[in-house]
Amino acid sequence: TGKAKKSVDKNSNEYRVRRERNNIAVRKSRDKAKQRNVETQQKVLELTSDNDRLRKRVEQLSRELDTLRGIFRQLPESSLVKAMGNCA
Repeated sequence: TGKAKKSVDKNSNEYRVRRERNNIAVRKSRDKAKQRNVETQQKVLELTSDNDRLRKRVEQLSRELDTLRGIFRQLPESSLVKAMGNCA
């Protein structure tokens, strides 16, 4: 059912040329894979740094929001009505 393999003379010039081309192709493929891996690792570091920075920003804004909510709750209701009237 499978194809019969042609017997190859491993001492032939054609065989050596094919092997050399294959070796070059394999080396090139492995180098590209390594380069992709390096780029991926760099991107991971970059995104991790961005993520940390954004988490800190979220924490800062959450604290700011809590502070503003506390201030808002302490305002007398009459000043809230006036403030809301100015917004409309």
